[in-house]
Amino acid sequence: MMKKFLYICLSLCFLIGCSSLPENPTISDDYPPIFPDYVGVTIPDGIAPLNFDVKGRKAADVMDVVVKGHKEGEIHINGKYARFDIDAWHTLLHQNVGDSIQLIVSIRQGGQWTQYKPFYIYISEDELPEWGLTYRRIPPGYDAYGSMGLYQRDLSSFEETALVQNDAIDQNCVNCHTSNRGNAEEFTFHVRGDHGATIVGNEGLVDVLAPRNPDLGGGLVYPYWHPSGKYIAYSTNDTHQNFHQLRDLRVEVYDSKSDIVIYNPKTHEILLDSILANPDVLENYPAFSPDGEWLYFTSAQRIDTIWKNYQEIKYDICRVRFDAATGQMGDSIETIVDARNIGKSANMPRISFDGKYLLYTLTDYGCFPIWHPEADLWIKNLESGESYPLEGANSEDSESFHNWSLNSRWIVFTTRRDDGLYTNLYLAHVDDQGRVSKAFCLPQKNPKEYYAETIYSFNTPDFIQQKIHRNEERIYKHLLESDRVPTILKKIE
Repeated sequence: MMKKFLYICLSLCFLIGCSSLPENPTISDDYPPIFPDYVGVTIPDGIAPLNFDVKGRKAADVMDVVVKGHKEGEIHINGKYARFDIDAWHTLLHQNVGDSIQLIVSIRQGGQWTQYKPFYIYISEDELPEWGLTYRRIPPGYDAYGSMGLYQRDLSSFEETALVQNDAIDQNCVNCHTSNRGNAEEFTFHVRGDHGATIVGNEGLVDVLAPRNPDLGGGLVYPYWHPSGKYIAYSTNDTHQNFHQLRDLRVEVYDSKSDIVIYNPKTHEILLDSILANPDVLENYPAFSPDGEWLYFTSAQRIDTIWKNYQEIKYDICRVRFDAATGQMGDSIETIVDARNIGKSANMPRISFDGKYLLYTLTDYGCFPIWHPEADLWIKNLESGESYPLEGANSEDSESFHNWSLNSRWIVFTTRRDDGLYTNLYLAHVDDQGRVSKAFCLPQKNPKEYYAETIYSFNTPDFIQQKIHRNEERIYKHLLESDRVPTILKKIE
């Protein structure tokens, strides 16, 4: 019995790092220099532990963290970095929903302890209803595809599983996994290269579409599902790249031509309505309203010399009526965000599922904000007409590729704020007045090691309602085979 007791004591000592607790610490008036920066963030109940480390290259000898719930509960950890037990963390969050937890961080470096100013993390009463996220991880290159894949991540833990990895399909590019309101059974994504295709999953069936329709002259690119599941809006783009010689600007991605089409998964028809296929206009980034009655998109005037005058291309956000019975558009286009009038370009419209807010990215020009350091997230209140930047979510570097949770209380987006090179995923809470809290980085088990050592950028994130159980081998088999489902173009004048 005594041996068992000693074994337990030694195990506990190992878990806290067998290190001394803070003795005679220097008291600092500053918040602790931690990475990721979780000071003052608002999080949902059930989120994975917000582990953190010392910011910068210098590691801590020891980190001591005391977490106290304002209502009840306490956690005390001690080690090389803050790594919380997942069950204890979830219990503490659940005990303090609608309130906060206080964190007291002490760090020993060079034999000297420093105790920092306590900070708070707030646990929202608004749940995050989705199981997790889907996203692509890709090396931040320009031409070669390299090793990349589509993944899903459990938001309550650190479990990440692959949906499609391009190593299994001869390194072809995979992109834009998009579901219908997080429904794992209704999805689409693209493959470019020798095994090119557009994959559409709907009502238990998976179609592997031909990558291009010969009558359309291009492929299906940025997708968005109609809430009924009967249609998918895609842009069709002729995309190019220019490279900069300036240090802070690397590449400019632009379209010399782009239209919007509507795809019917049951009939395999592509509906090309002339109102969204104007040769003098660049239409891009479609998104249906949650009631399915409007199709939002971006629109810019096309110029012949775009390859050298791309800075003149500025997009507005517009919308047009959509008839779900016929798949046809209305006869007039309404401008919702007149960005060109203020010398800006608005992109990636996403309407909250309660229909109240339009979330978009505002840049100086162009349609690909991921490479624009000035790119910020903005919201437009569709009831009052007010537009404003998301101060709690924006940074000095680019924010882009954003989506809403089903209850319209959380957003996920990509940002380059951490090092200016790689895009990481951040989440933020949006209250019922459209105010956005300080964004927080997607938690990782060992965040400093993970984000410092990964060679991948995250992009095209979206929420998913439940874990996807998909037969990867079946998908690979379909993609490696030559058979493709042809699409039928139907023009509507």
